[in-house]
Order: sequence, then structure tokens, then C-alpha cells
Amino acid sequence: MTTREELRGHWNEIRGRIEERWSQLNSSDLDGLEGKTDQLVGRIQQKTGETKRDIQRELDSMVESFSQSASTMADKMGDTLNEAVKNSKEQFAHASDAAREQYEQVNQSVQKGYREAERTVRKHPAESVAVAFGTGLIAGVIVSLAWRR
Repeated sequence: MTTREELRGHWNEIRGRIEERWSQLNSSDLDGLEGKTDQLVGRIQQKTGETKRDIQRELDSMVESFSQSASTMADKMGDTLNEAVKNSKEQFAHASDAAREQYEQVNQSVQKGYREAERTVRKHPAESVAVAFGTGLIAGVIVSLAWRR
């Protein structure tokens, strides 16, 4: 049996189907009957002369058809959402792989620079110490001047 909530939830669609199925009813016959199953059945019975059981069976069929449509729509939306999540995960994995590759390239470049600096210091230790001393001296003078101001 069609419940008040089911009837209220699909009222606009069911109202259209009721007007199609029972053409003896006009729009004003259905005004104010949203969710009022017993009154709706009584109004249809009064206008058409059909039995209460037949009317109720037809209303149940209408509500069930809308419920199945809503369920199918929800399933499709769920599938679409799952696909979107899957695509997002794949895109994240690709971005993560790209970031990892960039990190590896930077790491290799830094290690290469470190090895070259180490090789230069071993090859020219006196010059390397002089350059480091000079760099430190210049940096100290710059910091000293900046603090005085």
C-alpha cells in the first residue's frame, strides 16, 4: 500500500500520471491531496467508480516505478562518482610519480655538484681554503655594515 511519505515524495510525477490515467479528474480535483492517500483514493473512486483495491494497486505501481527510477538514477550517480574517484586517484598517482622523478633529478644534480666541489678541493686545497676565507671575510664585512645602519 502506498504510504503518505511515498506519495508526498513523488507527488508532482504521480499527479501527472493520475491525470493521464484517470482523465475524469481535473487539476482542481487533486489540489490539497498531496500525501493524503485515503482522500486521494476516495476522490478517484468518487469520480471514476473504480474499486478502492484497483485504484490502490495502480497507485502502488506508480510509486514503485518512480522508486525504481530513483534507485537506478542513484546507482548511475554512484557509478559516476566511483569513476571520478578512480580517475582522481590515478591523476594523483601520476602527479606523485612526476614529483618523485623531479626530486630524484634535483638530488642527482646536488650530489654531482657536491662531488665536483669535493674533487676541486682535493685537487687545489690551498686555493679552496683561500676562496673560503675570502668569501667568509666579504660576508662578514657586509653583515657588519648592515648592522651598523
